[in-house]
Amino acid sequence: MKVIIDECLPKSLNKLIHNKEVWTVPQIGLAGYNDNDLLNELDVRNIDVFITIDGNIEYQQSFIDRKFGTVIIRSVTNRLSDLLQLENELNDAINDISSGNILHIP
Repeated sequence: MKVIIDECLPKSLNKLIHNKEVWTVPQIGLAGYNDNDLLNELDVRNIDVFITIDGNIEYQQSFIDRKFGTVIIRSVTNRLSDLLQLENELNDAINDISSGNILHIP
């Protein structure tokens, strides 16, 4: 399973994700892309899960026909220290998400 972490989240979030291939948006060369272009590229690259903290993205973009599922993290900040408590919920969401759907944690 291929998981991509949005550039607005810390790279070290990958340490919380178990038994998956995990990259960040910058690591795959898509840093600075606007949301629409980024999501289109994720479709082309056969990504399974996209993780973001951008709560507005679901209202600004269409996800219905996407080839990947999206996990939106709701947190006070994007600091790893604030995200650590979400490790189990994050892994459950990654395992449960399906293409074209959005899951929120918590």
